[in-house]
Amino acid sequence: GWELPPPPLGLVPLPASFEAFFHATSASRCQICRATPEHRAVCLACGATLCGLDTPHGSSAIIEHTATCGVGVGLFMLTHNSAVVLVRERRLLFVGSPYRDEHGEVDIGLLRMKPLTLHAPEYAALSRQWLNLNFDESARGEDELPLGL
Repeated sequence: GWELPPPPLGLVPLPASFEAFFHATSASRCQICRATPEHRAVCLACGATLCGLDTPHGSSAIIEHTATCGVGVGLFMLTHNSAVVLVRERRLLFVGSPYRDEHGEVDIGLLRMKPLTLHAPEYAALSRQWLNLNFDESARGEDELPLGL
């Protein structure tokens, strides 16, 4: 019988602008609780939308998703601040953002209110890290959020 092709390797494609990404996901429902959260986390492995970290669920939605999508590991884009979060062993590590301002700088938190565009080499590097599960975890400390779940 006919079978679906395997999913592509790497991460889901992202729009050229962070604003487009934000608006494209704004009406999306959390795949776990079906709410339409103001703060969303989008799985970069499969494209699923989940409640973000600043919701009543906290990190539980993305951790639950990693159990089925990534065998306990996941990579998520947060819509309220442009950060990418790695989830591994129920711990979160912020790993930067593939979106940059006109000067090539990240704006985690969207504090400068400048347009952000996808930096293709950064997203390609993030995709390679994802495929190899090779993330620099020596950058722990303030960027890491241990979870007491």
